[in-house]
Amino acid sequence: MDRRFTLFCAALLLSAPARAELVTFEESGSDVHATLKIEGKEYRLDAKMLRTKAAAPGGALLVDAAQNEDLAATALGRGMNVFALDLDKLPAPARAQALRDLLPRLRETTRARRVLARGAGETGAALAEAGALFDGLLLQDARAANGPRSIETWGSDAYWRAPPPPAPAGPDDANLRRFFVAGTTTIAGANCLGPLNTRSQAPALRALLVVLDDWAKGVKPPASRVPAVADLVDARKLVWPKTPALPTPPSGERLVPKIDADGNESAGLRLPDQALPIATFTGFGVQKDKAGPGCAAGVALPFPSTKTDREKTGDPRPSLVERYGSRAYFVATMRIVADKLVKERLLLKEDADAYVAAARTAPF
Repeated sequence: MDRRFTLFCAALLLSAPARAELVTFEESGSDVHATLKIEGKEYRLDAKMLRTKAAAPGGALLVDAAQNEDLAATALGRGMNVFALDLDKLPAPARAQALRDLLPRLRETTRARRVLARGAGETGAALAEAGALFDGLLLQDARAANGPRSIETWGSDAYWRAPPPPAPAGPDDANLRRFFVAGTTTIAGANCLGPLNTRSQAPALRALLVVLDDWAKGVKPPASRVPAVADLVDARKLVWPKTPALPTPPSGERLVPKIDADGNESAGLRLPDQALPIATFTGFGVQKDKAGPGCAAGVALPFPSTKTDREKTGDPRPSLVERYGSRAYFVATMRIVADKLVKERLLLKEDADAYVAAARTAPF
């Protein structure tokens, strides 16, 4: 019995999370240098503290573990301080504990009443694990745990990797919103043949950061926008347009969003350049070097400009002129689509204006 008890205690110790201790915390201008002791070994963590020039009443802090400049600018403009750090330099089991030791010091030095956090992938998972420390989480390609208000986002590539995000089984949880940003990818195009799908999720993330901050102050967020069960289909049953240069989709059984006649996804959050596309945007691509890693990015296959161009290549997709008529109509419709998303709080006004400006240069 004594031996079994000893083995049980040893197993508990081995399974316990790594312990972290904040040894030093120093600020020099915008540079922050922290030393953490994890399992007896010291780690230096270099970070940035970006302080807002427009302090908001109540004070807020964004812990930006993704170090996203686009989101930092939005946060600073909204009156938040931003603490940008690279958690990947710490042992994975100790990241959540390191956050638990850092957060009290960060709250003290910034006098923040609200602390939000943003992270992607494994870093996002560490934030979710330490979720009780935060008033809100914005997670990309990471799952929220039971805890604070959380917004999850992912792109098309998530369905062509494993495991894909699950379809919603019912209404939104009280503290969770989920957004599939249709036609976007979250991974860079290393070892991929072009033309790459470079559509950015940044406009959606900027708007959702504002939603998250408002939510932390008691303002109800928009409903989730994700493919329902009826919006998903076995990937092997998708009927792709016979477009020149369309890559072969990854093989195997998987549920993916349905596509329209152009090969574009129609469920989820469709940003203006997905609602009014000028190309087919996929979540998978073509591997450049067969001996290298797989291609995790998507491709963008532009629509032909005119009917003549389409007929020359045998492209079945209507040309830009055939589907939109003129650039003037395209720009006017882009304004309507963008402004609707602004009213729904899923796009910021400045990003709506940027989509309209880009529409004026469409290749008609």
